Amino acid sequence: MKRAWAWRLGILLAVAGCGEREKPSGAAVSAAAPPPATSSPLTAPVDYLGATAAGKRKAEAVVDLAPLLAALQQFHAAEDRYPARLQELVEAGFLARVPQAPPGKVLSYDPASGMVRLSAGPSTDR
Repeated sequence: MKRAWAWRLGILLAVAGCGEREKPSGAAVSAAAPPPATSSPLTAPVDYLGATAAGKRKAEAVVDLAPLLAALQQFHAAEDRYPARLQELVEAGFLARVPQAPPGKVLSYDPASGMVRLSAGPSTDR
């Protein structure tokens, strides 16, 4: 009976010792460690609202391109080519209208590959 408890205690100590190892101190650790958080409990609500607004803007930009990308795929499947310009999707009936780029972004289209990119820059007509 005493051997069983000793055996269990040995296994418990071995498992407990398998945790995260202590990091060595020095310059190598500080270079790999993430920067300390600059948020405090006082600024947490403002940080949260800012992150939420930034996420909303990014999500709106992605959602606005989804119908355009679907229309490009449908056009390619039907015509076996990509349209020469995005307005051709509207003329062929695949889209109701070409979506506008969000403020501060530019929508660029490559007819050779069918790639649509949304990049930073002033908004211009397509």
